[in-house]
Amino acid sequence: MNSRDLVLIRQRAESVEHISPMLYGSRSENNTVRGMKSGTYSNMGVMTDFFKVSRMELIHGREINEMDVENRRKVCVLGREVYETLFEKDEDPLGQYIRLNGMFFQVVGVIRPLSEINVSSYPPRTVYIPFTTMQHTFMRGDYFWELVCTARKGYSASIVEEEVKSILRTAHDISPTDRTAVGSYNLEKEFLKFQGLFTGIDLLILFVGLGALLSGVIGISNIMLVTVRERMREIGVRRALGAKPYQILRQIMSESLLLTTLAGLLGFLAAVGILALVQSAMEINSEEGFSVFGPPLISFDLALGAMGILILSGAVAGLMPTLKALQIKAIDAIRD
Repeated sequence: MNSRDLVLIRQRAESVEHISPMLYGSRSENNTVRGMKSGTYSNMGVMTDFFKVSRMELIHGREINEMDVENRRKVCVLGREVYETLFEKDEDPLGQYIRLNGMFFQVVGVIRPLSEINVSSYPPRTVYIPFTTMQHTFMRGDYFWELVCTARKGYSASIVEEEVKSILRTAHDISPTDRTAVGSYNLEKEFLKFQGLFTGIDLLILFVGLGALLSGVIGISNIMLVTVRERMREIGVRRALGAKPYQILRQIMSESLLLTTLAGLLGFLAAVGILALVQSAMEINSEEGFSVFGPPLISFDLALGAMGILILSGAVAGLMPTLKALQIKAIDAIRD
């Protein structure tokens, strides 16, 4: 691929939002040096959109900008581990110079990734320089082997993949039926695999949760049936003294709802406490400040939904005991 391909993709690919070519520099022993400190690190030539594709967070300074690319500036952005190797703790790296593959570059920023999904290199151990600087300083010509891109809103990554490959086939006179000339890797496909896996896990949790809820409803219902049996004389006396059916119903249902809601609240608070401990452990064990999984949180909507289900479950649990209580005749209850 070459610069002309980039122009064609930007002009013709309606589904592409961000796009950046990538050029890799040599990785010889101790190729990154500052004073008496050195290390062996990857180095890449990229354009500004690369940092939008890879989702980076700035620790110091700025990312590579359009002026850097246009003017072929000898500037660089360091990964976090590169910075920690070449500089003292809390030392300001901005404006300092490092030697990369024999050439001096001025540091304009330090980054760390916001995701563990990386594009072709490990960001904390990579030095990024402008794409045009890599081309001309290290005499790489007008060719590159890889590019990355993202989809515009409303388009899937699969559409981007096919549209870009179609443009490249046409530009390089490749047969439309040749499926191997232009290689590609689509993270959407991997994402959908994980999404399917987690959907299955969600369904399993739903099944187990409904089973636990059902067993709880049956347990409370049985308790209330025993309570009704033990209070048969009391209910009979109340009926004989003129208690209305709805008053008996209110007594049984309120006890059932109270049991369910109180136990549910205790369980809910325990769950929130456990998730808080899990989140704290994840933050302590995350060296990069990120994790494969996001923080485990319970949303307000989920909390309201759970409480609604608990109240409904309490009503269902009290239904059979209530019907049993309403069937009690006053004379039979007193005789019992």
